[in-house]
Amino acid sequence: MSPLDTFSTDVLSASWYRPGCKILCACSGGVDSTVMFHLLQQIPDLEIRIIHFNHELRGEASISDKEFVQEMGDRYNIEVYQAAENIQTYASKHGLSVEEAGSHRRRTVFTEKLKEIKFDMIATGQHLDDQVETILMNLYQGTGVKGLTGIGKYQNQIIRPLLKYSRSEIMTYAEKHSLNYCRDMSNNDIAYLRNNIRAKLIPFLNNDEATDLPHLIQELTDQSVDLNNMLLRAVEHSDNKEDSAIPKRKISLGMDKLADYFSPIQKAIFDRAFQTISSKSQGLSESHFKALQTLLPEHSIGRAVQLPVEVLAYRDRRHIRFIIKADFEWEMVQMKHANDNSFPFFGFSFHELTLNPYVKSADYFWYTSPDDMYTFKMSDDGDKMCVDASGNTISVKQILQEAHVAPHLKQFYPVLVLDNEIVWVPGIRTSFSALVDVDHSEKSDVMQCIKVQIDEGTFE
Repeated sequence: MSPLDTFSTDVLSASWYRPGCKILCACSGGVDSTVMFHLLQQIPDLEIRIIHFNHELRGEASISDKEFVQEMGDRYNIEVYQAAENIQTYASKHGLSVEEAGSHRRRTVFTEKLKEIKFDMIATGQHLDDQVETILMNLYQGTGVKGLTGIGKYQNQIIRPLLKYSRSEIMTYAEKHSLNYCRDMSNNDIAYLRNNIRAKLIPFLNNDEATDLPHLIQELTDQSVDLNNMLLRAVEHSDNKEDSAIPKRKISLGMDKLADYFSPIQKAIFDRAFQTISSKSQGLSESHFKALQTLLPEHSIGRAVQLPVEVLAYRDRRHIRFIIKADFEWEMVQMKHANDNSFPFFGFSFHELTLNPYVKSADYFWYTSPDDMYTFKMSDDGDKMCVDASGNTISVKQILQEAHVAPHLKQFYPVLVLDNEIVWVPGIRTSFSALVDVDHSEKSDVMQCIKVQIDEGTFE
């Protein structure tokens, strides 16, 4: 009896399973995902759809994979979603390895599609050999306890139903059922760390017939999962908070006790924050962990550390915060549309208010021209603002500096423009030319205004 003959029983007893579960099956066209799909579509009471991601790395071979997956879906009358992106270009643009870039973009695209079609889980084809390779990669790159927990069977809406089965068992199943699949020749390229480990290190470790490497790795991951859970339970909830109420997600680590924790606990906290914000399954390397530790002292307020997948960690007065830099970039927008947009660390609301109580507050901008004549944009180095009746100007860069705007946020800070003149730096200063005149102030007229609400941590 083949080990995969128990697959149906394993699925029906899995913690994630329930009748009517909706599964988005990630299929590359390779043997692992093809076997996984073949097995899952035999399980009763599951709704299956397929998603394929074309990395545009292998020319005609990539196109062939795409067509194969589409034909497989058509054959089983199952809907297939196709996505494509040039991962080499993305990796170069963001300073990532091709492996990191591919993993990040696949996960992002799959998660977005899951949410769009209102499905429950994504199924991916990692197996036991992948688990062994992942642990060895993490050890090679430097890891804490979290890195030794390996790939989870069920984590963040991702299931890995083949994780207990070996590559050879999957190949045997494919041959037994005469399954066609695509062969990715890049899996033989030892320029990639995973392939190098697969081709050289694992065969070397397996030379000793008395060594059951998969069994040893499984024992290590089981113990590491228990230890990691113990570490996280030892940490107060307030030390790791996801700010989900704001349009752009960020993770905030409180500084009350963080600097006093034992180093492995700090590593577990940093790993969890990084994984939550990046949706990556592995933790941080030892070098990145050491860099994050430099943010702990109070003299590091204002400093930032660049992490993989465009994650930025920065220190403010009360927190170490994790963000994805790309989330904080935004496009120029007319003021009248400002409240319809998701801005990263500030929001705008429109009001009709009695002028007098708020006239000196830079949180409010009182406008007299039509709202479609005003435009919000990100501040540029050369921007200047009129500050007095004689027309003297001051640079917006200096205004932000004097207001103690967090260094990592200055490049994204909004300014309001009317007729090519900057009339408002929200929450900080209004241009002299745009100030409400004395007559209006004394009359306390009801006027139209726009109010800014800025997130905690924007100002140091």
